[in-house]
Amino acid sequence: MSALALRERRLIALGLLAAVFALVWLVAVRPMLAGFAERNERRQDLLGTYTRGERVIGAMRVTRAAARVQRATLGQYAILAPDQASAIDILRERVRVAARANQAVVGSVQEAPAPTGFVAVDARLTISIDKLGPYLAMLQNGAPLLVVDQLGISADQAATSGHAAPVEVKVDVSARYDAPRGNGNTFAAR
Repeated sequence: MSALALRERRLIALGLLAAVFALVWLVAVRPMLAGFAERNERRQDLLGTYTRGERVIGAMRVTRAAARVQRATLGQYAILAPDQASAIDILRERVRVAARANQAVVGSVQEAPAPTGFVAVDARLTISIDKLGPYLAMLQNGAPLLVVDQLGISADQAATSGHAAPVEVKVDVSARYDAPRGNGNTFAAR
């Protein structure tokens, strides 16, 4: 075997040096850089989670304030009654009071079918046509707010006599109702 020339020895040394650098790169540097990148990605995820958490915590004050306002104004949007039967009685009385205030004669006020969390009544009354508008406004605009689901007007007397006469009115009214929770202080949202 002949001795290697200086040039060949240098090439072999450079090859070995490149192999050592590649080995160091693969064994030490590359995993270290990958760890840095992985930790940076995890840090960014945690920072995003922290930011979302801060927003949620910051919004809690606003949400609590909105809940307090909603609890305070619940009586404007729902009949507050311990049970459905009491809510129906309150709604019937409201229909009768509005009728009396507008000189209407109440024929009947009967319970009507309603979805869960609501109560409804079907009222039949006789009222002059000029008092019908104020009657409906009084029903709809009082607290709690009601919905006039259906309105039927029969003007048979006026049609047969040819003169202004009271009209027969059938009005279906519904309202949301809430019952108190177990502690009796707050009302359940349905």
